[in-house]
Amino acid sequence: MYESIDLDAQRKLHADSPSKTPFSHQTEAFAALNQVFQLGKKKSASGMLVLPTGAGKTFTAVRWLCNHALSKKIKVLWLAPSYYLLDQAAATFKENVREIPDRRTINIRCVSSSKSHAKASSIQLSDDVILMTTQTAIINLHSNAKDKTNQNIITALRQFIDDNQNSEFFVVVDEAHHTPAYGLRNLLIGEQESILGLRSLLPNLYLLGLTATPTYSDKAKKGWLSKIFTDGKQGIIYQADKEKLMMQGILARPNYTEIPTGTEVELDDALYEELTNKHKDLPEKIIETLAYNKDRNNAIINSYLADKDRYGKTIIFADRWFQCVYLKDKLREKGIRVDAIYSQIDADKGSAEARNKVTQSDNQKILRQFATGLDENNNHSPLDVLINVRMLTEGADVPTVQTVFITRQTTSQILMTQMIGRALRGEKAGGSSEANIVLFFDDWKRLIDWADPAHEDGGTKETQVPKRERYPLEYIAIHLVEELSKSFENGGDYVMPPFSRIFPVGWYKTEITYAEDDESQDTMETVTEFVMVYEHTQKRFQDFIKFIDKAYLKDEWTKERLEYEWIESEIESWIKIYFDADSDNIGEKLSSSVAKIVRHIAQNESVPYYYPFEDRALYDVDKIAQKVIDLRLIHRDRNKFLQEEFTKPNSLWQTFYKSFRNFETAVHASEMKIISDDSNIHIVDIPAPKPQPVIRELTEKEKKQVKERDGNSCLCCGDHRRLQVDHVFPFILGGQTSIDNSQTLCMRCNGFKGKNEIDFRTKKTPLKSPKAFDSANLNKLVSADKNITESLTRVINFFYNCSAVYRIVHYKANSDKYLPVWEIHLFSGNDPQWLREHESQICNFIYHQLGCPLVTGIKVVTHNS
Repeated sequence: MYESIDLDAQRKLHADSPSKTPFSHQTEAFAALNQVFQLGKKKSASGMLVLPTGAGKTFTAVRWLCNHALSKKIKVLWLAPSYYLLDQAAATFKENVREIPDRRTINIRCVSSSKSHAKASSIQLSDDVILMTTQTAIINLHSNAKDKTNQNIITALRQFIDDNQNSEFFVVVDEAHHTPAYGLRNLLIGEQESILGLRSLLPNLYLLGLTATPTYSDKAKKGWLSKIFTDGKQGIIYQADKEKLMMQGILARPNYTEIPTGTEVELDDALYEELTNKHKDLPEKIIETLAYNKDRNNAIINSYLADKDRYGKTIIFADRWFQCVYLKDKLREKGIRVDAIYSQIDADKGSAEARNKVTQSDNQKILRQFATGLDENNNHSPLDVLINVRMLTEGADVPTVQTVFITRQTTSQILMTQMIGRALRGEKAGGSSEANIVLFFDDWKRLIDWADPAHEDGGTKETQVPKRERYPLEYIAIHLVEELSKSFENGGDYVMPPFSRIFPVGWYKTEITYAEDDESQDTMETVTEFVMVYEHTQKRFQDFIKFIDKAYLKDEWTKERLEYEWIESEIESWIKIYFDADSDNIGEKLSSSVAKIVRHIAQNESVPYYYPFEDRALYDVDKIAQKVIDLRLIHRDRNKFLQEEFTKPNSLWQTFYKSFRNFETAVHASEMKIISDDSNIHIVDIPAPKPQPVIRELTEKEKKQVKERDGNSCLCCGDHRRLQVDHVFPFILGGQTSIDNSQTLCMRCNGFKGKNEIDFRTKKTPLKSPKAFDSANLNKLVSADKNITESLTRVINFFYNCSAVYRIVHYKANSDKYLPVWEIHLFSGNDPQWLREHESQICNFIYHQLGCPLVTGIKVVTHNS
C-alpha cells in the first residue's frame, strides 16, 4: 500500500470539519515529547510514551509527528509487531496529515508480507513515512542474500537508511515492551559489526516507544528497556494513569463476561503440536468448523438477545463471511437492527454467494451507518449491532460502542487487545462509563495457551494486577483430569499415581518472543508460558537451569523463529543427562518445558522466576481419603462429606477436578491405595458392612404412589404430561431411592434440574441469597408448545430453587388479551426483590421466547394465604 497524499487537497476537503481536539493527557504528552526530542538540533534522544489501551497512543504519536517531525521533513520509520497495527497507524496518519504545516505532499508506504501491503523491495528514497512490521524490518536491514555475482544484495530498506545517515531520522516502535526480544533489540541497538542497529547506522536518531506496559518483573528486561530507551526515568517520557483516565471518563471500565458455547473440540497430536510448539493460531479447518456450527452460533445469538438492553451498541467479531450472514439473518428475525461487513468470500463467481458479496464501498456505507446512525441517503437509520470479520484491520473507530462479542478464543494477545480496545472509549471520548467484554469459549480437550483478555500487556484489567502471581490453574487441572480419564477408560483398574506426582510443587514463568511460523503472517509476539514442577522433577530442573545458565548457547536459541525439529535435536542430549524421559514426561510436556527454559534464558539473559505453590498441601487428595477412612464414613455420609469438601467456598477443588465425579473417583482411588498398604491402615478390625442391594429406581407401584401424592402434575411447572419420578437428592451423589426422596417432575423440568438437589415440594426458598440469573439458558425452559404459564413458572421456580410461584396473572379478566404488566404472585418466604432486579431479562424472555411483544413490565407481589 502506497499513497502520495496532496495536503492542499486534504485541507480543502476538510475545511468545514475541525480537527480532533486532544485530551488533557495527550496535550501533556506533547509537552513532554517536546522536552526530550529537540528536533532540528541533531541531538539524538529516545524514550517511551506510556498510555493504556484506548487512551490514544497512536493518535498522540502521529499528531505530534505531523506537527513537529514531518513538518521539518524528518523521515519516519514506524515499526509494529503485526500488520493489524500497521493498518491502524496508516489510517491515523491519513486523518492527521492535514495538520502538517508548510508541506504540499506526504508519501506514505505500508510494508509487510500481507497481500494488502507493499513489498519491502518497493521502498523509495522519496518516502516520508514507512510503516513496517518488525519482522520485515529485521529481515531487510541486514540481508545475507547474494546476487548473481555472489555479492551481498543491498535491500531497499538499507538503501533508505543509508541515504538518511547524515539526516535527522525518527523511529517509532509500537508495543515497545517487546523491544528486549533478541531480533528487535539488535535491530534498534545492535553493536556487532555484521548486524549494526539503527542507533549505530543513524547518528541523529530519535527513538520513540509506544506501550501500555512499560516494565517487567524480570530484572533483565527492565535493564534492556533502560538501555534501549535512555531518556527519562526507566526511559519513560510520559505516562498516563489508567485509573485516572477512567475516573475522568476518557476510558471505560471493562467488565468481562465468559460464556461457554457448549462445543467440545478434540485435537489430534499434529494439530496440538501446531498450537503449542509452533505457536500458531487455530488452523483454518477448525476455525471453519466452529464458524459453521449452528448450535454454537445460536448460543451467541441467544446470549445477545438475553441481555441486549445492557449491551447497547455492540460489535460482534466473527470468523467467516457465512457466519456473519447467519448471525445477521437470525438477529434480524428477532427485530434487531444489525448489519455485517466482510471483505472476502470463497464462492464460485457465478453463485448466489458471489452475487451477494459485499464490496469495499458497501462496507464503508455500513460502517458509517453504524457509527453515525445515518444511511447512505442521510436518513436516520441506526444500527445496534455490527458483525464483522476482523473489522479492526479496517482502522475503524466507533467511540459509541459499549460491548464487544469475541466469539472465539485466540492465541494472539495482539489481536485480543485490538478487539477489546474497540469498546474502551469513555464518556468524554463519545463512549460509555463501562465496557462489556463478552468472551465465548469452547471446551478444548487439551491444554492450549490462549491469549488472556485481561493480560497486563493489554492494559485492560478491571482490577489492579495482584501482588502474587496468579496460579496457572489450567495447567494443574489438565494433568489431574488426564489421569482420571485413564481410570475411567480402564474400567477403574488403572492405579492413580500418588498425589505428589500429579500435583505440582510450583512452576517457572517463562517469557519468550515468537515469530509466527507462517512468514506470510509477519507477526511477532511475546508469550508468557508456565513450566510445571513436581516433587520428583524439582531438583532436576534446578540442576539443569544452573547448567544452562552458564553454558554456551548457540546464537540460534535467541531467535524468534525456530524449527521445532531443530529444537528437539538440540535438547535430546540434555534430557538424557538431567531428566528421566519416562517418569518426568508428565502430559508429554518435558521436551517443550525444557525448550521454554532454554529459550527464556537465551533471549532474556536471565533465568526464569520460580513460584512455589504455597497452598498445595490444602489439595492433597490422599489426606481427604485418609479422613474418610478415619471417620469410618460410608454411603450417604461419605457422599455428603465429599460434597461439602468439593463445594467449600474459595476452594479450588472444582477448578482442578472439573466435576464431583472426577473428585470422588480420585478419593476412592486414594482410599484403595491406602487400604492396600498395611502400614498406612489406622483402623483395625472393622467389620465389613453387609452388602446392600443397589436400588436405582422405584417400583411402578411406588412411582404411581408418588405421582398421586403430587397431584399427577409437575411440582415445578404444573404440566400434566410426560411425568417422571425424580430423586430430590440425586442418586449418583448418594441419594436414597425412596418415596420420601422422590418428587414428580415433567421431562423438561427433570432434565434441567439434572444432578442438583432441588426440592419442589417446598414453597419457601432454602437460598440465603439470590442465585445468578441464568439468562443464557432461559430458552431451555420454554415448553414445547410455548405454554406461557408453565414456561414462566418454570423459570421463576428454578430461580428460587422451590415451588415459589402461587399464580401468574397475564390475561385481562374475561378476555383473551394480555395485560401490559404481568403480575407474579409468590408464596411467602420468597423475597420479591430478588426477582424485581431481573425485570428486564424476564421481559426479554416473555417478548422473545414466549412471543408476547406487548408486555411492558412485571409486578412481583407476595401472596398471603
